[in-house]
Amino acid sequence: IAPFNFGDDTGLNEYWIRTAPYVRTPGKFSTFFGWVDPFKLLQAEDPQHDKIASVLCQQAVEAVYSGSLVTDSTDRPIIEGVRGRGDEFMVGQTNLTSLPGHVVQKVTDEFEKAFEVIGPIEFEWVFDGAVVWIVQLHVQKERLASGNTIYPGHPTEFIDYFAEQGLEGLRKKIHDLEGKNLGIRLHGNVGITSHFGDILRKAKIPSVIVRSNAKQKS
Repeated sequence: IAPFNFGDDTGLNEYWIRTAPYVRTPGKFSTFFGWVDPFKLLQAEDPQHDKIASVLCQQAVEAVYSGSLVTDSTDRPIIEGVRGRGDEFMVGQTNLTSLPGHVVQKVTDEFEKAFEVIGPIEFEWVFDGAVVWIVQLHVQKERLASGNTIYPGHPTEFIDYFAEQGLEGLRKKIHDLEGKNLGIRLHGNVGITSHFGDILRKAKIPSVIVRSNAKQKS
C-alpha cells in the first residue's frame, strides 16, 4: 500500500513505524519498533484525520550507538547519544552516554556534508558499527547560544522543571508561561538535542539545562 519508497537498504528485516504529523510536534505521536497496523494507528492517534499527514514504515538499522544532533550558534554540531537504540533517549528515559571519539567524528562527517548543502540542520542518527545512518532530518530554524543553553534569552526569572515530569508536562508548563517573560531551567541527564530541547526551541522559551549528579553511562 506504500505509494513510494526511498533510502538505502540497511540489511535488516525489522522495521520502525513512525508517524509524520503535518506540524512537527516532538515526542507527541507514537513511534513503534515492530509492525503496527498504520490504519489502526491513525484512527487511535488522529481520529479527526487532521494532524498526521502520513505513516512511515522505516527499515531498522543495527544500533551500536544512536542519538541526535543540532547546529549550535557557531555552525558546529552538538552531538549526543547513547549505546544501542535511541528511542528512549529522545524522550528522556535514558541518560546520556559518553560517545567514543570515532563515532562522534563519523557523525560530524555526515553533518558537514549535509550542512554544506542545506545549512543549519538537526537530525537523528544511528551508527551500525561502520556507517552512520541519518534516520530523520530537519532544517533547523531555532539556534543554540552555547553548550548548556537550549534557547537563548534574558527572562526575568527561570522556572525549574525536572525531566522526570515528562514531555507532556513540559508542554503544559510552556502553555502556562505564555505571554510571560519567564524561562525554564531543565534539570536532568537528558540531551539538549532530545525532544525536551526540541520542544523548548520550537516554543522559543529561554532555557538552560542543569545536569544532575548522576554519572553518565559509558
